[in-house]
Amino acid sequence: MLKDSPAVGRSKKNYARQAIGLGISIVCLVLVFRKVDIDEIKTAVENFHWHYFALGMIALAFDYTFRIVRWAVMLRAGGAVISARSCAAPFLGSITLNNVLPFRAGDVIRALVFPAALGVSRVTATASLLFERLIDMLTLLACLGVGALASSSATIPEWLERTVLLLAVVGCTLLFVIAVLSGYAIKVLAYVEARVASKSAKLAKVIATLSGLVGSTGAMSRLSVLLVVTGLSACIWVGETGLFWSILHGLNIDVEFPAALMIMAVTTLSTLVPSSPGYVGPFHFAAYSMAVVFGSSAPAAASFAVLAHLSLWLPTTVAGGIAILLNPSLFQRRNNAVENTF
Repeated sequence: MLKDSPAVGRSKKNYARQAIGLGISIVCLVLVFRKVDIDEIKTAVENFHWHYFALGMIALAFDYTFRIVRWAVMLRAGGAVISARSCAAPFLGSITLNNVLPFRAGDVIRALVFPAALGVSRVTATASLLFERLIDMLTLLACLGVGALASSSATIPEWLERTVLLLAVVGCTLLFVIAVLSGYAIKVLAYVEARVASKSAKLAKVIATLSGLVGSTGAMSRLSVLLVVTGLSACIWVGETGLFWSILHGLNIDVEFPAALMIMAVTTLSTLVPSSPGYVGPFHFAAYSMAVVFGSSAPAAASFAVLAHLSLWLPTTVAGGIAILLNPSLFQRRNNAVENTF
């Protein structure tokens, strides 16, 4: 009996992951729209106050400007010489690719492909992406907590409280390990690399890459950098909350800003769930459910879920697509010493 080749095995796993993600998306969409009259959604959208959409787009621009600046700060902390302006095209391009391709392919490309054109090592770019995700998770959890404390109508289910607490403990532990123990980890990895170098060059290279990742994330977690990154992250999620608040009020769903902060946090955290490209399904289910929790009718909540997703997905996809078209060099390799790293 012939065994599948490694490539065939990986292909089957990818198809399985795609099928699971698609299945989750379909289930979430069914849960949202099964009891909602489409005509009622159409009426809600037709009555939308579009000046609120303009406010939402301003908030979204604010949001993504600070995302780009934050990435530049992280890369510079990791040793790269780069400006925020140079980071704009690859960052927006990666968002577009995440929106249209499965498995968060945009993140992989931002970490492994775009750095060559920027003169940034792949190790530094990968470390920045990992650190970005950790900071985002902790900031979103903080947003959820602040929203719950500040909102007069907030009621968090017990299961959600436990989940938030668990994620917060795990995230803070990881941040502590990175900030405090990275120096010791680098010394240990350097010792191991020296011991195995004569026996296996490939293994030594893997250990050297891991050491580089630890060193870069450690540099990004220095207190001075961490304070700047945390402040920028707060601006990012306030901007995104501004978009959610605008869409809610455009649909005559009268919620206070702390409630919108909670809705944004839960909806964004839902994108961690596997789904089809663009986070279709889990995003809609979370946005719909949170809007209902804060008193929205089912048709208005479903309309909010659709419009919030479209307001995030379409502008960022178009902006990133234009950035890629105007910067084809992002996919070209640059022959310099930094490209040899990782």
